[in-house]
Amino acid sequence: MIRTLIFGFIIATLSSIVVGVFLNYFYSFEFDESIKILPIWKVILAYFILSLSFSALGFFFERLWKNRGLFVLNALISFSAVALIGFPIKYTNTEIDTSFFPIVAIPCLFILPIIWLSFQPIVFSKK
Repeated sequence: MIRTLIFGFIIATLSSIVVGVFLNYFYSFEFDESIKILPIWKVILAYFILSLSFSALGFFFERLWKNRGLFVLNALISFSAVALIGFPIKYTNTEIDTSFFPIVAIPCLFILPIIWLSFQPIVFSKK
């Protein structure tokens, strides 16, 4: 369990750094007012919560169903990232300009699954 918890903190830290740098870089151009809708601290907090939750789920799935459980969890994480693309595309706000919101939000959806899937074999391999 300690190994899985450390994995969750590593994934949370790495994905938060990547998304923080990405959002900071994008918001420095000041294309629109997307920072009011998607502030950096909210995204980092969400990434920490999701990473720790996914690592706990991964621990329990792996314990109950071995590799099949991890496969199902990975498929669920990947499918949910792809399925959530529609939300930033359809988002509209009449009070502020959000024309560039999909451009900044869609890459943020894929940072966590990419880092999760790339570092997972290190933790869950038994060798």
